[in-house]
Amino acid sequence: MTQPERDERLARAFLDLADTLTGGFHLIDFLHVLTDHVVDLLDVDAAGVVMVDVHGRLVDVTASTGSVHQLEEVQLEYDEGPCQDCCRERQILGPVDLTENAARYRWPRFTAAARDAGFVTVAAVPLRLREEVIGSLNLFHTRPDGLDPADVRLAQALADAATIGILHERLAHDQAEQVGQLQTALNSRIVIEQAKGYLAARLNISPHDAFTRIRAHARAHQQPLTLLSEQVIQGGAAADLFATPTDPRLED
Repeated sequence: MTQPERDERLARAFLDLADTLTGGFHLIDFLHVLTDHVVDLLDVDAAGVVMVDVHGRLVDVTASTGSVHQLEEVQLEYDEGPCQDCCRERQILGPVDLTENAARYRWPRFTAAARDAGFVTVAAVPLRLREEVIGSLNLFHTRPDGLDPADVRLAQALADAATIGILHERLAHDQAEQVGQLQTALNSRIVIEQAKGYLAARLNISPHDAFTRIRAHARAHQQPLTLLSEQVIQGGAAADLFATPTDPRLED
């Protein structure tokens, strides 16, 4: 990617993350936009987002790969890992080399699971506005020297933009709607996972490829990801629509 191309994509990323006050805002789609831009713009192999629910607990919301979803669940189940510490400390965590003894001592279960998944470097940045932390963005790399600090700082800038967008959108709704927003996102994640599995089985492709095709089709047709996933499950969107990958240029 040339520098002018990267600058253009970076400008588009910040514009996308500021676009929350228009009609049809869907938190799950918005967070997928965040992780997509992070993986596209930074030297990052995968990314995920956990958020704080109304009870102050972290919940797994979005990930760019299924293995990252599993790693986020490991962190939440065992109360250890970069996303947990990032939210507690309210600041950037890492990059951390998971091949070092310090990581294995600090996060034994998470480190083992991450290594098994092929990741050896992790970092996390808070979704933060001043003193308010609403979650964290987790970054994963397969190289020990991955996750350059400059990329982590840029990830923080993107996370800051996303946080401002989410909080501005929340201001337009009452408390009940704010609580429901995160629950809707969690329900949407289940629907998306079901659609991935259905499409993967029908087309004999991997769940990751199935998700890529669903997401590309949703973008190309300016359709909410959750709505399209529901149509896939219910038969309103035939599997044949996804038999050929959507031209990536149509996603822009």
